[in-house]
Amino acid sequence: MTRSAWGVTAVLVVLAVTAGWFFGLDTRHAVMLLGAAVAAGVANGLLEAVDVPRVVLPPLPDPVLGLADLHSLEFSLASAEPGARAVLEVQSLAVLVAAARPDAPRSDALRAFTTQPQPLSLTPRELRAVVDELEALVLTPGAPPAPRPQETA
Repeated sequence: MTRSAWGVTAVLVVLAVTAGWFFGLDTRHAVMLLGAAVAAGVANGLLEAVDVPRVVLPPLPDPVLGLADLHSLEFSLASAEPGARAVLEVQSLAVLVAAARPDAPRSDALRAFTTQPQPLSLTPRELRAVVDELEALVLTPGAPPAPRPQETA
């Protein structure tokens, strides 16, 4: 047993002696309480010495982004003040769509939104226009499908 395990055992013994004195236990019960404290301390020391390999869980799969994600983002962005996380997600989707369709015509707002390292602070109406333009780019017939984030890495 290690030094810390003996320390835990000593603390448990002191607590057992104090409890026996405080509650006025007779000798037989106090000895049983003291024995239980020693047994618990020794068991703690033995369990501390056991080295069991831990199970490693596989990482979670990357989420698949697509048109349903654009629709859910549209819903969350429809509020009076869109959250920063939603704006960052829209910007990452906009960058992916713009990279997948470089020949598609884009507005100045979308071009500025995708080229900035930090997204511009747009009003909800301007952000709605950007999301509508992204949806139109995604739904353009004959265009190659937009890449998923795990395919671009």
